[in-house]
Amino acid sequence: MSIQLSARVRKIIRALKPYDPERVILFGSAARGDADKHSDIDIVVIKETSERFLDRLGRVYDLIDGDFALDALVYTPKEFADMQARENPFIGRVLEEGITIYERPRR
Repeated sequence: MSIQLSARVRKIIRALKPYDPERVILFGSAARGDADKHSDIDIVVIKETSERFLDRLGRVYDLIDGDFALDALVYTPKEFADMQARENPFIGRVLEEGITIYERPRR
């Protein structure tokens, strides 16, 4: 992981901690190691919430006010597990190539 990418990942983690996610997964070119200076950062945030899907996304984008392109998706643990159980190809790819960059300590 490049120094610039590492700094962006640290910024994402710092920004998301107050949102109290259970897990944040980096995927896509950044996780595969083939990102370039034009690549965006792709993350999946797993968080227990009753917020509507688009409201969750808005919250995450508001928290991560970065000078870099970001694609984020926010799922509840149940939504994520259900998609995994249905063998959703997107979730399969996230799990296959993804790197967990944050996991909330067990309470």
